[in-house]
Amino acid sequence: MPVLVLAGDEDFELYRKLKKLKESLLKDAGAFASINLLNIQKPQVADIFDHALSQPMGFGNKVIVFDDCDFFARKKKNEKSEKEEVGAKQLEKLDDYLGSVLPNTYLIFVSTSNFDENLKLSKIVKKHAEIEQFPKAKYYVNSKNPKLETWCRKEAKSFDATIDDDAIAYLLDGTEANLRQISQEIQKAATYIVPKTHITLDVVTLLSPFQFHIFSLLEYWLEGKNEKVLASIEELLSRQPGIAIIATLHTFLGRWIDMLMIKEDMNAKVPSYGPNSQSVKREMPMQEIVKRVSYLTHGNSFMIEKDLTRLRKQNSRALQAKQKRLLELEERVKIGELQDKDALLLFFAS
Repeated sequence: MPVLVLAGDEDFELYRKLKKLKESLLKDAGAFASINLLNIQKPQVADIFDHALSQPMGFGNKVIVFDDCDFFARKKKNEKSEKEEVGAKQLEKLDDYLGSVLPNTYLIFVSTSNFDENLKLSKIVKKHAEIEQFPKAKYYVNSKNPKLETWCRKEAKSFDATIDDDAIAYLLDGTEANLRQISQEIQKAATYIVPKTHITLDVVTLLSPFQFHIFSLLEYWLEGKNEKVLASIEELLSRQPGIAIIATLHTFLGRWIDMLMIKEDMNAKVPSYGPNSQSVKREMPMQEIVKRVSYLTHGNSFMIEKDLTRLRKQNSRALQAKQKRLLELEERVKIGELQDKDALLLFFAS
C-alpha cells in the first residue's frame, strides 16, 4: 500500500521504523535516491495535494515523508489545528487524491501523537493507508514488564551481545523505560565488554549515566563531606527506589574490596627498608597494582586506577565491615522494619 501512517508517542521506535522504510523503498533508486526522497516538516493538507500525485524520476520509488504532522491527534478546545479547518470539499478531494497515488510513489505520514481514528481526517486517511502505531509502553519502577524485557534482549542481540535480567531491570528502572536511552546504554556496554559478549549488572551500573549521582555520593562519603552526602541521597531517592541504590552500593563495595585485597596482598610482599627500629613500609607502584588488578578482575584499567585513587585512605577490612552493615540494613528494609531512606542514612552515618 503506497500510503503509510506511523503514529505514536514512542518516537524512538517510530523513527527507527521510518529509517528502515526509507532505506528499503529507495534501495533500487541508485543515483536517483536523494532526488526521489522529499521530507516535508509540519505539513498542511495543501502539501498533500501538491505532492500526492507526483512520480519518481529514473529508477525505483518516490518517497514523500510528511513529518511531524498533527493530522491524527485531537487538539484542546482553545488550540487551532489544520485538520479542524478542513472542510467537506477538501476532505472529498483528499479522499480522491489518496486513492489515486501511483504504485511506486509512497506517502509516509509521521506523527508523534497516538492515532485518533475518530477524527474526520483520520477516517479519510485510514481508508487508504496502512497504519502502524507506536504507543509508549506503560512502565512502573520496580515492576515486571515482559514486553519491555524482551525488547531489551533483542536490542542487546542487535549489538551482538546478551544481557542479564538484573541489568535489564536496572536499565528500565533507571531510565523509566526510555527506550532511546536504554539502547544507547546497551550499545555502550556491548562496546565496553568486547571481546566478551555478555552484559552484566556490574557493567551497566558502571557505565550508565543515571548512576553518576552514585559516584558523587560515594566520593562525598569517602571525603567525609556529610552535608553533600545527605543532599546526594535526596537526589538519588527522587530518581529511583532506595532498594535499587542499596543494590548498586553492594556492587561498588564488592568490587572495591576485591581491588583493595589484591593491592594489600601485593604491598605485603614488598620488603621494608631502613633500620629495624625505623623501617619504612614500601608500596608497589600504582601502575603495577593497576595492571595486576586489571588482570585478575578482568576490569578496565582506567576505571581501576580512578577507583584505587578514590580508595587511597581505605582498606579492605573497613569496607568489608561496611558491606556487612549494608547487608543488615537491607534485610531490615526487606522485612519492613526500616524505610529505605533511613537505611541509607544509617549506612553513611555509621
